Amino acid sequence: MSVSELVRKLAEQYSFEKIPTSFEQLDPGKGIHFFEGVSGSIPIKEFIIYDTLLVLETRISTEASKYILEEILLWGAKDLGLNYKANSINRFGYISDVTFFSDAPLLDVPPAIAKIAARATRELTEIWKEPVKYEPLNYSVGHDPTTRKYGIAPFTIIHRAESRFSENKYFSEAPLPTDIHWEMLEEYEKDILASKKA
Repeated sequence: MSVSELVRKLAEQYSFEKIPTSFEQLDPGKGIHFFEGVSGSIPIKEFIIYDTLLVLETRISTEASKYILEEILLWGAKDLGLNYKANSINRFGYISDVTFFSDAPLLDVPPAIAKIAARATRELTEIWKEPVKYEPLNYSVGHDPTTRKYGIAPFTIIHRAESRFSENKYFSEAPLPTDIHWEMLEEYEKDILASKKA
């Protein structure tokens, strides 16, 4: 089966609104991109086919994305003759993105960093002749990128873009399944609140 035929059948099966239309867009080395499809009642944001990697993104959870990816592969094996058997993927990689509100000071910092923020606030208020308040912007933990050929995304918590800090709206990304990501954020929030009471 040609790549263009595969693209056509995928577009039909999953109702993708945007599909590759030129020869240059059919290069698995650069990724063959499909956008805005649907599987049953689950919307698919993006599906990408690379030489040795498949990427599927939903706005629901990593579990939903994994389910649809396996569904696509099983459908491809049954209807298109692809060489795939259930549960034959050795490893899944995850990226979970969530937006949430919290009344806990999630980006609270040690005294030394608070001192830097306070000094930067004073100095910049003087330089700009208007109030400029510096506060922690994000927390991020990750691995040493020199220890792996292919890096794994860091776990981050940041203020949500285009939201006032006072709204307590946050964005977090983690290389984990969404349920574990939420569990860790809830645990972190409880630990912060407990430390404030102590």
